[in-house]
Amino acid sequence: MMSVGRGNITFRDRVDAGWQLAAHPLLQKIKSLPLHLKNSFIVISLPRGGTVVGDEIAKQLNITHDLVFPRKIPIPGRSEYAIGAVSELGHVIWNDHARQFNLIDKPQVQQSKNQQIQEARRRKQIYRGQRKPLASLSGRTVILVDDGLATGATMKSAIMTCQHLNAQSIIVAVPCGAADCVEDIRRLVDKVICLSTPYNFHAVGQCYNSFPQTTDEEVVEIMAKYQDLNVGNFPNSYYYHIH
Repeated sequence: MMSVGRGNITFRDRVDAGWQLAAHPLLQKIKSLPLHLKNSFIVISLPRGGTVVGDEIAKQLNITHDLVFPRKIPIPGRSEYAIGAVSELGHVIWNDHARQFNLIDKPQVQQSKNQQIQEARRRKQIYRGQRKPLASLSGRTVILVDDGLATGATMKSAIMTCQHLNAQSIIVAVPCGAADCVEDIRRLVDKVICLSTPYNFHAVGQCYNSFPQTTDEEVVEIMAKYQDLNVGNFPNSYYYHIH
């Protein structure tokens, strides 16, 4: 299932984007669920910007929030161009450019990949604090959130991580994205919610009036609110499928 807006929506900021996503009819159904069913849902965001969006969704739906840590793998010396993505678990996704030009096995590219794995693990340690490791998503419906989809590389890596942790179901929720990228992601998950796919999409920031870089400190402050919440496994009898 895919719920995609075709118009050009401009969000005030990431909080506004999260509020508008939470207001989507599919996610609003979660608010009225009894607690034992609502607790089978979890927001998982992609830091850093996605965590601000995810925080607002978790707050509006009154559910918990956690993180995964995908990182783009840049072309050495050209950090603005990504050739793949890697997770904190070391899972790697390469794009067509990397394969077409035989870049994957080049020493500089492998070094770049390893640097991003280390950065993902650094962020994991800092952002999650003393929270118990997210060892399993069995029985959980994941609402996977970022502040937009440009190439989709990091979202694909995040999906792979959630699948590795045995998520029961995955809903990708993003404010905006490139139409072809959204369609690509749709094939990998149960549902996609994307509020805006501008015809002339070229960067996530174009969909926002205010789009400052989110800092490590902001993510730490947001996630401190969720430190003591139970994120353990849930029996499949408590799983609830929203339509």
